[in-house]
Amino acid sequence: MKLVSKLALGVTLALGVSGLALVSPAVAQKNKKEEAAKQPEAYQPKLGAKFRKPYGEAAKALGAKDYAAAAAALPAMDEAASTPDEKYATAQVRLMIGSNTKDEAMQKRAVNDFVAANVGPADDLAKMNFYKGNFAYKDKDYATAITALTAAEAGGFKEADVYLLLAESYFNSKQVPQGLAQVERAIASDKAAGKTPPQDWYSRAASVSYREKSQPEAMKWTRMLVEAYPTAENWRSALVVYRDGSNLDNATTLDLFRLMRLTKSLGSERDYYEYAQNASERGLPGEAKAVVDEGRALAVFDGTNRALADVLSAANARIAGDKASLVGADKQAAAAKDGKVAMGTADAYLGYGEDAKAVEMYRLALEKGGVDANVANTRLGIALARSGQADAARTAFQAVTGPRAELAQFWMLWLNQRG
Repeated sequence: MKLVSKLALGVTLALGVSGLALVSPAVAQKNKKEEAAKQPEAYQPKLGAKFRKPYGEAAKALGAKDYAAAAAALPAMDEAASTPDEKYATAQVRLMIGSNTKDEAMQKRAVNDFVAANVGPADDLAKMNFYKGNFAYKDKDYATAITALTAAEAGGFKEADVYLLLAESYFNSKQVPQGLAQVERAIASDKAAGKTPPQDWYSRAASVSYREKSQPEAMKWTRMLVEAYPTAENWRSALVVYRDGSNLDNATTLDLFRLMRLTKSLGSERDYYEYAQNASERGLPGEAKAVVDEGRALAVFDGTNRALADVLSAANARIAGDKASLVGADKQAAAAKDGKVAMGTADAYLGYGEDAKAVEMYRLALEKGGVDANVANTRLGIALARSGQADAARTAFQAVTGPRAELAQFWMLWLNQRG
């Protein structure tokens, strides 16, 4: 997938340039102040006597839509053209012939001649630089494309297509950071125009970043992708890239899996196994069972998976005793000298989905101290979020610092997308 796939690379150029209505030889001779006052915006090239004859023949032929006759006049025009204005007029004729006959080689030469003449309305020159860059890109002449497209943008042609072609030209020139910057400009341009940038733009930047093993950029673009298009697939991409690039410990990975479960981005048998096994190892048999049961219900796997069956069997054997251990745990937590008992109790409640009780215990753990505040605030935020207390959840997530801060930001993104 490339950003330029939707661009009109074979555009009929004449239709996009304001100064392409042919100037008659008679008008071209005039240089009166009143003519300039009547049409101050019009560009009137000054044509010499030697040039006006073949130019007049071409103009007459074009008026009659006799493109063969107009083309026959071009060699004489090329020979007679000695000034930038005359070269501009020649390019004008050549472009109109090429556009109407769909002769791309003629269009390309005309565009290059327009740019080389470097006269005429500034807006048209900027457009012609865009078309020059367009043709150069098609020819895989990326250096020329970059130069021309940069000139087009500097001249005021600030359409998203300029940035996208620049991005692909940079990507093909192995200048990835510069290309990513241009994708970002294209997105900003569309947003400023009240448009919604397509998902492909974000996906392309994320894909290039990932392929180039630029972890910070890959994390940035997959996050931007899921912010703009919060599908399960995009959530999975963002969270997997974050996980793979962050060297997470098992406790943080568990909280990541919890978010993947809520965003429906657990995508494989392996995901469910790793999640259930992690929960089981951390003494959360209720959560391990719930995850395995959910995966089976969604037909991600069936009962033939021995590893998952073993996790489920172990969880089922421990649940009754684990729940029994919670009887009186709240009172023990309240009487404890620090928050460790409250933290363990809160984790157990969170694993069973008893979020209201988990909230109470996490708050007690934070109040008493002696626990990792970042872990406690992360899980307090999760319990609050799952119980529908969005504002309180945000407050908890905002208190998370250190290695868990990025994960807390993902949780807040999910909250914000829920409204």
